[in-house]
Amino acid sequence: MIRAVVVLFALAFVHPVLAQTAPPATVKLQAAKPASAKPAPMKPNTGANSAATDTSQHGPCIGVIPHIGDRMEVQNIGLTVFNNTFSEVPIESWGLDDLVVARVRAAVGTRFAVRRIPYGNSAFDPYDHPPSTLFRIAANDLKGVVQAVTRGSGCVRYVVVVKGVSVYGDTHSMLKGMGVVNRGNPLFGNKTFLYALSAISVFDGHTFEALQNGAGTSGEDIATRLLGMNPVHGPSRELKDFPWPPPPEKLTSLRDQVRALLAESLDKALPEMLAK
Repeated sequence: MIRAVVVLFALAFVHPVLAQTAPPATVKLQAAKPASAKPAPMKPNTGANSAATDTSQHGPCIGVIPHIGDRMEVQNIGLTVFNNTFSEVPIESWGLDDLVVARVRAAVGTRFAVRRIPYGNSAFDPYDHPPSTLFRIAANDLKGVVQAVTRGSGCVRYVVVVKGVSVYGDTHSMLKGMGVVNRGNPLFGNKTFLYALSAISVFDGHTFEALQNGAGTSGEDIATRLLGMNPVHGPSRELKDFPWPPPPEKLTSLRDQVRALLAESLDKALPEMLAK
């Protein structure tokens, strides 16, 4: 009898404890449900590295070596050489080298994996500042640079885009790469042109022989050139009512126009050069 009373007393004591501790167990189960769900898929990398490699592209590698977007020329062509002025403005922040890689990628589509080939600050010195020689061949200097900077890259083709060169109209003044040029004329007043000149070479990835050589083009018709309507022989446009000498903010405002000129000229030249 005493034993039965003890058992009943113990059950009466345990029952409220069970009733109080049961709900937390249910909460634990509910909180654990999200852990059993599938993890969210990883988002693609949208940082700076994504510009160098496009994972949607497959196939052989095309390496791109852009060397065009470090500075812009600002020059005035006077009536005599004593009236000429020349200066350069840094424009690395304009992202022109990145633009070159993007236009190559657009030209080849998904047939190739496009990679930007990195290089050091002095890599192009043999091409930009060659030693003075009697019979210099610039193409050989560029080939040597490509061989040096692409060592171990393993691409089947290398596309090199450097600054193009043009003579301004009937003068001896040279234009190179990106720039803005002004020429005063006593009869017709000042005329200012913006230009984006590029030279393109495609090298074999094994022999490093130049397969294609060309230039960014504006598609300008021959009549325009012959009539002298545009004295810049290459992608360019006249800047109406452009102050000269230009203040720094006016030069900065040319960024989008330079990018548009360069992109348009590459889009006209690259598809044919890379089709072979």
